[in-house]
Amino acid sequence: MSKRTPKRLKNKLPRNNYLLTKPAYLGDKDIPMSVELLQYDSMRMEVKNISLQTPLKSSIDNSKVNWFRVQGISDAAEVNRICREFDLHGFDVKDLLADQRVVKIVAYDKVTFILMSSFYLESDTSNIDDMQVAFIFGENFVISFQEALVPIFEEVKQDIEENNGMIRQKSTDFLLYILLNAVNLSNINTLMTVEDKLADIEDQLIMRKDSVDILQFMHRCRVNYMHIKRTVIALREEYSNLLHNTNKLIKEENIVYFNDFDDRMRTTLGDLASFHESLTSLLDLYYNNNNLKMNEIIKRLTIVSTIFIPLTFMVGVWGMNFKFMPEIEWEYGYFFSWIVLALVALCTYLWMRKQKWF
Repeated sequence: MSKRTPKRLKNKLPRNNYLLTKPAYLGDKDIPMSVELLQYDSMRMEVKNISLQTPLKSSIDNSKVNWFRVQGISDAAEVNRICREFDLHGFDVKDLLADQRVVKIVAYDKVTFILMSSFYLESDTSNIDDMQVAFIFGENFVISFQEALVPIFEEVKQDIEENNGMIRQKSTDFLLYILLNAVNLSNINTLMTVEDKLADIEDQLIMRKDSVDILQFMHRCRVNYMHIKRTVIALREEYSNLLHNTNKLIKEENIVYFNDFDDRMRTTLGDLASFHESLTSLLDLYYNNNNLKMNEIIKRLTIVSTIFIPLTFMVGVWGMNFKFMPEIEWEYGYFFSWIVLALVALCTYLWMRKQKWF
């Protein structure tokens, strides 16, 4: 989209949001839903397409790690069926389908539900958009939901195929750690791309090539910064629910990986702080440029006014209707007045140059 308005401003809060009604998708990404299953162990990996309305539990192989990739959540009935199949509460389903971005981590007896946002750049633009990303994490399966067709998990799939980092030798909780990292990496890459754009804008501002488009872009960056910061802070606050590991789905030897992800979120907050400082300095530079331009304009107007003030005075004197005014009867009075006016203007100009006013 050309100029994105954040959903927190564009959409009003739904009425009766505290009531559990029939699930409905309230987002703006009408993408057909698809389910892909990746099953792997230390020896091999299989990829299967799962038809909709097929119970996912029937496709789980307890001897392997099962990753269900759900792309598109516009089919609210199917999303609700999958979530209820794994005993999620209706409020979790409603938050997943909502247009208001909610960050939450809920530990149930047998599964853990994680809901967060992922940020990405729209194709061929510098506009940041976001999408819902959710995980249902169980004993030997992970179900990932993503609202838009953004390839944030393609590298994870490739790593599983090539067994990079011996990922196929690891358990399901390690897969969840990798997927969480993929979302965080997507957010960081988005920030770095926008920061590169801000560096180009800084060069333009230093060369005094600012425009309204630059101001609009920086305003969008400021809104997106606040949105991303709120999301990361909310995720860190909720993350303790995952680290407490009350349902024992994370193995003791893999807790270190999830602690590492907490450190990565702290690093992301540091990157956001750096991004905010860059944005603030660019905004200051933009407004300083405007002030300098205004000062240049006022200086030019002052120079013109200073030159013409004595000329206006003399023209006013000669324009007075007195009976006895020698220049009126003088044959060369008109030419004399022009010479005097030119000399006064030249002397005024040379004096201002000497004073280094311009």
